[in-house]
Amino acid sequence: MVRSDKGMSQQEAADVLGISLRAWQKMERDEGIPSGETLMQFTKLGINPGWVLGGLGPQSVEGTSFVAPRLDIVLLQKLGDTVEAVFIECKQTAPKRAIMAEAAALYNELLSLVADIRDDRVVEALIPVLRSRFKERLVSAKPGDGKRSAS
Repeated sequence: MVRSDKGMSQQEAADVLGISLRAWQKMERDEGIPSGETLMQFTKLGINPGWVLGGLGPQSVEGTSFVAPRLDIVLLQKLGDTVEAVFIECKQTAPKRAIMAEAAALYNELLSLVADIRDDRVVEALIPVLRSRFKERLVSAKPGDGKRSAS
């Protein structure tokens, strides 16, 4: 756990991010998703916000000239809503953290498909394609895929 690796208490980490202790505890239990503003504050702890969001990039930004990327928060929320709707449609439940990770993966896939993420017309046209691809992956996944095997 990043916080304990840094020798910080939950309260200390929450204070650095400007959030409540309860909000921090929910994030550690995968019951809460940090807001876009809170994500950007993770750099104060030396942690890459992309890594927190969906395992994107290196975990640590200490000793680098890291500049937090600008995320289109509204688009990310829209992708999160899309992911959640597909899970419901497929009669599956997923923890909020999994929904956020899938939304981040769709965001990255979208970045690889468009020349300019700010081109709303192109982005809106591609969201149904991304939704379809995600649903296909979800339906074709076998139970237990992606989980660690017991040893």
